Amino acid sequence: MSSYSDFSQQLKTAGIALSAAELHGFLTGLICGGIHDQSWQSLLFQFTNENHAYPTALLQEVTQIQQHISKKLADIDGFDFELWLPENEDDVFTRADALSEWTNHFLLGLGLAQPKLDKEKGDIGEAIDDLHDICQLGYDESDDKEELSEALEEIIEYVRTLACLLFTHFQPQLPEQKPVLH
Repeated sequence: MSSYSDFSQQLKTAGIALSAAELHGFLTGLICGGIHDQSWQSLLFQFTNENHAYPTALLQEVTQIQQHISKKLADIDGFDFELWLPENEDDVFTRADALSEWTNHFLLGLGLAQPKLDKEKGDIGEAIDDLHDICQLGYDESDDKEELSEALEEIIEYVRTLACLLFTHFQPQLPEQKPVLH
């Protein structure tokens, strides 16, 4: 996989007005919502590129990212799953903006996969509400960068945990195999 900045540049070069964080959030939302067939591609084209396909090389990379997200979420309750945000740890404001964008696009993808999302109650309903709140996160340029950075890391971990929870919740339940008696 490309680096965050290289991939964001590839999107920009292809005329796709998304950051790597937004695309990753969107794909993660679709996957967490239970979309595992090829329909994710048509949704991606429809909602991120005015219904136009991506250039072949870019689509191959996006497909690798989609498969990587699926694999990481499915592995032992998503323990290795990470949000794809800018690497620059020094620029906390850029990372905070990217988290908000990731979360916003995650909810878009999740909502497309689960149209009755607003009807969810209990823990799942609370998780959705929390994600909506995180989309609205703001900061002041005069905020203490170190405090903001610590808070941001906690929020990133919380969002990661919520994504794993939603992935588990919305996965199609496989029917239990009954043993064949001879």
